[in-house]
Amino acid sequence: MVFNKQELRKIIQAPISVDMKIDLIEQLHHQDVQKTVSETQQSILGTIEKVLNSERVKGNTMLDFKRVDQFLPDALALAKKQKLTISSLQRTFKIGYNRANQLLAQCKRVMNEEDD
Repeated sequence: MVFNKQELRKIIQAPISVDMKIDLIEQLHHQDVQKTVSETQQSILGTIEKVLNSERVKGNTMLDFKRVDQFLPDALALAKKQKLTISSLQRTFKIGYNRANQLLAQCKRVMNEEDD
């Protein structure tokens, strides 16, 4: 957990019960987690937009914005935790083989673009 030192000092020194202090610290932690999640989502969406724009410039319509799977941001986040396979995508998102295969291909394309 990352907290602002001033906020922690105020919480610790405040004349309130221990339960209220714990609640305040949990709220600060929740806000910090939400901020981190939001930044990660923005980063993933930015990368997806960059890939889509580069594909449009190249004239490649295979990865068109209309064809980007709705699970792509979640799958990219999952890829940071584990190796993606068709079966793992099927189990996680409860989708069929063909859709999982296309989603895996889109993930690989986005991850390759991030590496460049």
